[in-house]
Amino acid sequence: MKTISNFNEIMTNIQTLDRYLYSQVDPEYDFALNLIKRGTCFVAAKDSDTYRFYPSRFIGYTDNSMDAHLNNDTKDGKETNPAISKILGGKPLSDPALNQEYAKYCEALGFAPRDKGTFGTERKFWVIENNN
Repeated sequence: MKTISNFNEIMTNIQTLDRYLYSQVDPEYDFALNLIKRGTCFVAAKDSDTYRFYPSRFIGYTDNSMDAHLNNDTKDGKETNPAISKILGGKPLSDPALNQEYAKYCEALGFAPRDKGTFGTERKFWVIENNN
């Protein structure tokens, strides 16, 4: 799959994940929850005083969907993270305050977050203002 090349493609993928979450219809809903549970690097979208979190391995591929993601055998944060970093102008960073916001978001979605991301690594975040 092709990695994203502009901010609008990030927003398109954010809208796709939001649609899966808000519909609460499986299998898309369960798919979205599992992406959030297992993620390590996230685009953190700030909306007013709350955050929503979107995993880079999903957000980083053009026009991604559940089917495309599940059929992408080569998906890798080593591809998506640099693409997102280039668009957003910086690498994702560890941030204890954002990690607490991530935990609140997980709890609002109905599950307890893991202590760390996949492979026991610290979660990292890019932040965007989301005025949708």
